[in-house]
Amino acid sequence: MTSNRIDRFQQALRNLQLQPLLSAEDRAKFWVDYDSDCLDQLEQKVLDCTESTNQFVFAGHRGCGKSTMLSKFSQQMDGQFFTVFFSISDLIQSNEISHINILFAIALQMMEKAELKKLKISDDKKKAFFNWFQERTQTKTESVSGDASFGLNLFDIIKGNLKTEQSTKEEIKTKFTQNFRDLIDTLNSIATEIKLATKCEILVIVDDLDKSDLTQIDDIFQKNLKALLQPKFIIIYTVPIATIRDAVLRKHIEDETGNEIFVMPVLKLFPKGESRKLNGIPSARSMKILQSILTQRIDADLFETGIEEKIALNSGGILREAVRIAQRCCNEILVKLRQKVRRNEGIEDMRIDADILQEAIDKLRNDTQIGLSKSDREILLQVYNNYRPDDPKNQEFLDLLHTLVAIEYRNRDVWYDVHPLIVEQLRIEKLIPAMPT
Repeated sequence: MTSNRIDRFQQALRNLQLQPLLSAEDRAKFWVDYDSDCLDQLEQKVLDCTESTNQFVFAGHRGCGKSTMLSKFSQQMDGQFFTVFFSISDLIQSNEISHINILFAIALQMMEKAELKKLKISDDKKKAFFNWFQERTQTKTESVSGDASFGLNLFDIIKGNLKTEQSTKEEIKTKFTQNFRDLIDTLNSIATEIKLATKCEILVIVDDLDKSDLTQIDDIFQKNLKALLQPKFIIIYTVPIATIRDAVLRKHIEDETGNEIFVMPVLKLFPKGESRKLNGIPSARSMKILQSILTQRIDADLFETGIEEKIALNSGGILREAVRIAQRCCNEILVKLRQKVRRNEGIEDMRIDADILQEAIDKLRNDTQIGLSKSDREILLQVYNNYRPDDPKNQEFLDLLHTLVAIEYRNRDVWYDVHPLIVEQLRIEKLIPAMPT
């Protein structure tokens, strides 16, 4: 990095993109080991599963690090397994996700990776699969050959059509609603050919289902879960944390898969009740992890002393929130840096200080609170005062959980708290007492 303050903060802003660390390069630069036990437990489940227990559901708050963790897990298991990791939102708009296009996307991603790895699948089989994808999506391309470049081009076209062409999505929905067995048989046939070519079992991870609306999750995992369990290989599906609060849906998932829902916890900053104390002591381990995530992306000397700690405390223990607050701080200070440059004032001593942080969290807090209703506030007061709502299955509470306004924590028991930024909003509105000074 150059010594120029603007250049350094611009680089920090690029480092603070709100995206999971999916590439090996990004993980090498920014990875912080925040829950190795989580990976170890998931590995044990995958290695010890049977054909009747080879489908897993993975839950967690949005932004808690699931995607980064699962991407790393996919890389870690590659070699032992033929691994496929992908985001469903890269292929299908979130409001159009269904059990049918999830399974079709799995088939597409598996076959594309087989082409990329140049697996030795017989030309007749490969041609049959290419024809199948073309016919089911009405995709027009050059005549089919065994050439890998054709296959990759075909898959690029289909993926583009899935994202933008309503006719392609309707064609898939119509054909496989009428003949769902065709989809499952072809998916399992592709898996068989890959297993024969690699001598490995298959592990597929479908990421970003947790970003779907809760009504969609109910439709996919309550009404159509049996369909998702038809593939004869290992699949990990992600779901929102709110899913596990629906006792009926949770029991249905666990009974059908033969596995408990795997829950990735949020980093717990305080023991239950400790954050309400004036001198409450946060977890040293959690604070170190969150501060390391920040200083991996922003040079430590660009922070005023103690600011990383304050950002971590305002994140509620959610990795993405710490990054989001730091990102807003960089936006704020870059504006001020350019203003100073225009006035010919020195900038080399400018850092993210308490004033910059306050501006950032005020804007983030206002962005969130403007969407809260009177009943939302009543539920948040219940959570603040009792560490749980009166009704954990209430849809409004589940929506607050889904949008990170309420946060679930786990140790010996499960409890809830209000996002620190919204705790401050409740204080501003005099709905809860000010913190003693």
